[in-house]
Amino acid sequence: MGKRSDIKEMVTLVSLSLTHKIGSLVNPDEIYSEKYKKESDAFLKKAMKISLRQNWNKDDKVKIKGLLKKRLRNDLERRDFIDNKKFDLIDKEINNVLGSLRLN
Repeated sequence: MGKRSDIKEMVTLVSLSLTHKIGSLVNPDEIYSEKYKKESDAFLKKAMKISLRQNWNKDDKVKIKGLLKKRLRNDLERRDFIDNKKFDLIDKEINNVLGSLRLN
């Protein structure tokens, strides 16, 4: 796969991972919270495999962060059952996950 398709797939997986993680953090008492945590981990593992396939330069990392922020905000807006505190966690969680993927 090319770099462009890897970026697209990775952004999708990381966005899903963060959406689920934020959902479980914001609403910890909901019945879906534990399931969301597990799904978040699974999506992140898949994204990690993709991140290791390429050598990412600064421009790639900036592009990934921008696309991820936009995608995550859109994904969270569609999930209106998650408390609005979800938007306060976006930047922190993006920085954390990009750090764990060595993409910051």
